[in-house]
Amino acid sequence: MGIDMTAADQILAEEIIQVDELRRKLKDEIPPGIEKSIRRFNLVVEEINEYEKKLDSLTPYMLSKLEFLYNKAEREAWKIAGYYKSQYQYYNGRSLTDRGREYINLRSGRTSDQRKWNINDSNYASRMKEGENLEIAGIYEGYFVAWKGIAQSYQGMQNTVKDMIKAISMEMS
Repeated sequence: MGIDMTAADQILAEEIIQVDELRRKLKDEIPPGIEKSIRRFNLVVEEINEYEKKLDSLTPYMLSKLEFLYNKAEREAWKIAGYYKSQYQYYNGRSLTDRGREYINLRSGRTSDQRKWNINDSNYASRMKEGENLEIAGIYEGYFVAWKGIAQSYQGMQNTVKDMIKAISMEMS
């Protein structure tokens, strides 16, 4: 729609998520279902941005439609947040499992040099293995927290639109 965006509109406009950029940052391949959710989220965000450009002139019906779009965006954001939460939990658990395995292998001499490590050395070496997975878990936790926040903000926007619709009906009576 050929409307020029003001500086404020540009600041407030939602950004589109780039799946390829996410792939470079993450250790696992993003599942097709999550890619679809990101694409659907982006489409909804584009539609929301169009409505928000003319927010002051929206009819109650159009505001209801905007509320519906916020709800769709929230649902997609929760799906994406759920994926990141599951990956965070996976790598967090894996860090403990890998640390335990590494400790047992080092203490029992099941390493490339066949030597048995002492308690302190094997403990510190196994912590390094744990740390590798915790680094990955941290990345996923960050994305989970971000998407959780996005979902919650769209929930808040739905309430704001309901308040707008109530205000319009109060003005008309």
